[in-house]
Amino acid sequence: MSLSLIDAENTLASPVCALAGRAALRLALTILWHPQPQRIGEQFIAAPGSGDIDVNRFAPLFGGLADSAQALGHRRIARDALRLRRHRDHGVSLLPPQSRMRVELNGAMLAGAPVRCTPEQVDAGLVIGLGGVVLLCVHWMDRLPQASAIASVHGVGSAAIRVRELIRQVAATDLPVLLLGEAGSGKELAAQAIHQASARCRGPMVTVNLATLGEAQAVADLFGADTGAFARVDGGTLFLDKIGTAPQAVQAQLLRVLKTGEYRPIGARADQAARARLIGASDHDLHDGSFNQSLLRRLEALVVRLPPLRERRCDIGVLALHFMQAWSARTGSAPELPLAFISQLCNYDWPGNVRQLGKVVQRALSAAQAGQPLAFDALVPGVAGRTARVRLGQLSGQAVLDALEANGWLIRNAALALGVSRPSMYKLIGEHPAIRQIGQIAPAEIAAALAAHGGDTGRCAAALRTPSEALRRYLRRQAVGKLL
Repeated sequence: MSLSLIDAENTLASPVCALAGRAALRLALTILWHPQPQRIGEQFIAAPGSGDIDVNRFAPLFGGLADSAQALGHRRIARDALRLRRHRDHGVSLLPPQSRMRVELNGAMLAGAPVRCTPEQVDAGLVIGLGGVVLLCVHWMDRLPQASAIASVHGVGSAAIRVRELIRQVAATDLPVLLLGEAGSGKELAAQAIHQASARCRGPMVTVNLATLGEAQAVADLFGADTGAFARVDGGTLFLDKIGTAPQAVQAQLLRVLKTGEYRPIGARADQAARARLIGASDHDLHDGSFNQSLLRRLEALVVRLPPLRERRCDIGVLALHFMQAWSARTGSAPELPLAFISQLCNYDWPGNVRQLGKVVQRALSAAQAGQPLAFDALVPGVAGRTARVRLGQLSGQAVLDALEANGWLIRNAALALGVSRPSMYKLIGEHPAIRQIGQIAPAEIAAALAAHGGDTGRCAAALRTPSEALRRYLRRQAVGKLL
């Protein structure tokens, strides 16, 4: 039996509990986009081991922690269901509905045949478009939803829940904290959230970006007698961003602070108590030997890792809506962004993470307000068209064969399953020694295969190890030739 997120008897809104083992992962559907903005972020979460999930106008029921559950409901979503089937290897198949409803997978039209997606693709989050009006993300949940007072960390997926829980736990202590994460992943926001949730919240929070300072300036900014950060914090929190770039002399002084709880202000004859809680942040590995390892061990008393946005695709809709609402509050205007553009936002891997997403949404809203076309390529510098999630060089020959086998030797569906374009799929097929071109197969062998499989072109293509589309074109030409 499948469970709605808002299910009073099963209490999915109970405190977070990490689910044990991959077999216990819950397959979740999160609304990335909906004509009713308040529904963005609503979820349906299936019970572990549950059967197929049918998605149509009336089912399943989506909800948030404080809302009653309801179906997608839009008239452009068909009554016939898109079926999601979980496999033992934790892959998921999509069985399209028997209707004319437009169904997209990761930004590409889904043909009528089933598509089997690999476990890695589900881990990355599948973006499904329904009827040209709604976007859903299919992903895993390894913990149950929970209301949180950490409002600055937006998101409804497991990663966001985990970060909010870590922030709450860290804020309850007074130990040093090390925040790790890629550039733009929200380390400063996490530091602010820790400060606001801690007993030091009434004191100041001072931020120093060490990447912008030379040694003399860094020493002055941190240990100045009256204007240094340690002097100004006085019972609050000191956030040292890009701590991995701190000069060696500064690292040694920070180590002394953490060892003794004291520092020597510049020009002073006596030490002073350091009344600051220290939070450091880095976007690169500090174990490479260039950073003071004694300092690192003390900073690592508590570690919070901020996941990159590509690992929390289910949160992109919630984040985009947050940026849009902030723009509207700031400017007094509320331009709309088309679903096709939102789909591109949800399918992009965001190397610049949440910060980059926010900038792109802001540029898109500005362009929309000015009546300019929304070209994703132009709004996201460095993107030439839609970036494929998988690089061709990362795909093994066996992965290509497996995708074709799982998808009836249909090139289009196999390409969707692998996350590559059709031209790229043709290239992979052409380079694969075990995949045969239809022109290289003797007509007698084709005839024998058709006879052996009762004229079923899909099974015949699999037996011949050639794409179904090419076989069908060959058979059509043969039929026309006989008529002539």
